[in-house]
Amino acid sequence: MARIQAVTGNAALLSSEMTEKCNMYGMINRAIEDLVVSCASEEIWEQVKQKAGLELGVFIDSSQYNDEVTYKLVEASSQILNQSPEEILHAFGRHWILYTGKEGWASVFDLGGDNMVDFINGLDSMHARVEIVLPEAQMPEFSVVEHADHLELTYRSARQGLAPMVLGLLDGLAEKFNESWLVEHVENKSTEGCDIFRLRQVQNSSKDAWPNAS
Repeated sequence: MARIQAVTGNAALLSSEMTEKCNMYGMINRAIEDLVVSCASEEIWEQVKQKAGLELGVFIDSSQYNDEVTYKLVEASSQILNQSPEEILHAFGRHWILYTGKEGWASVFDLGGDNMVDFINGLDSMHARVEIVLPEAQMPEFSVVEHADHLELTYRSARQGLAPMVLGLLDGLAEKFNESWLVEHVENKSTEGCDIFRLRQVQNSSKDAWPNAS
């Protein structure tokens, strides 16, 4: 199984106070639910909601919820599952690739290409298509500079502290395309709302030596 070997920098601490006032569609929170249930159980998910102070029965994909709800779910999952918020975000990013495929977005993903480089280069175009269906989505922006031996990926978002999630997304994409990459979070420009990653494709590496994802 292809894996990402991640070298992280000093990511911003997870906090809803560090973002602009944003809303997320319910499908994000439903994906967190799917992650917790698949890794633990329905009972644990109910504990997470209780810990987060949420009385909602279910999240509606097309409804919008304040970002604070999502941050509370991540923090509560961290406490209940005894993992750091960064580990939860990484696991969520990786799970998102699987979740969106089974929830009806596979056709959109398929348009992104059949390899990691093409897919990353096409992320903004993919998000533009998603915004047709979800017009209020506040999508992040990705830009890629291709160098001789690596890619430099810049991630821009109104939401800060999500670098671990991006690493998880890249992990999931590497598995999707059966490729191996070394990814380094090289810079956090919190004042500019962006994170920079360096990606190098790994050839003939021992995958058994890489740590398991959360």
